Amino acid sequence: MQLKFNYSEHQIENEIFIYSERLLFEKGIEDQQFGFTEWDDIKAFYATHPKYSVPFDLFSASFYLVSRYEEYLPHLRDSHDRYNETESIAYTRGFLQKPVVNIWAQKFKSIILERYPSLKSVSPKYKYISTIDIDNAYAYLEKGLMRTIGAYGRSLFNFDVPQIVERTKVLTRLMHDPYHTYELMHDLHKRYKIKVIYFFLLGEYGENDKNVSVDNRNFQSLIQSLADYADAGIHPSYGSNIKQVDCKKKFSC
Repeated sequence: MQLKFNYSEHQIENEIFIYSERLLFEKGIEDQQFGFTEWDDIKAFYATHPKYSVPFDLFSASFYLVSRYEEYLPHLRDSHDRYNETESIAYTRGFLQKPVVNIWAQKFKSIILERYPSLKSVSPKYKYISTIDIDNAYAYLEKGLMRTIGAYGRSLFNFDVPQIVERTKVLTRLMHDPYHTYELMHDLHKRYKIKVIYFFLLGEYGENDKNVSVDNRNFQSLIQSLADYADAGIHPSYGSNIKQVDCKKKFSC
């Protein structure tokens, strides 16, 4: 049996039909107007007509969400110059915590198999990869004299006696640094045969980047030791997102 599927503005006969709202045929980026509907209690938009196989433009709606189309349109930014989730269609329509594109895909698959039961369905195989961002390799160690003195001063100002005690024990080698869990992670990954990728923050110290200096020998040794048995990469720093960079100070432009 030959599968018949039609994605256009006109249905021909009794084929599986999805009405096209033209988004995928447009050039450029424009403010979108769409109606809302529900597909068996699942929120949807680009509503078309209930008589169709799918009562909304499944492909336009999926593209709109997966491409983050709305982030290319004019919008307000938060204090960190990011798109604010409260402006998203997923938030305003109440499905921010639901993987609606995956749900739509599964429902559309069911429609196809119901119409054409002889078709073979191939399901994707699940694969788990552990990715670990190391924004701060140590809680107290390798921070340098000035940062350590400043941290003690902040703890004293806040009357944070437990942190003062813990920091002192770590620096005097009476206890392990609480962030130094790398041997434990290695044992767990090895025991359960989990592939892991470590991403190290290598940006310069700043208000939002607090990792150990990349010039620190012990930090370099840590990176090398983890990279001996796992893949390793660079985790972009907060500072790397700054748009206005005087490249003449850092590079030969």
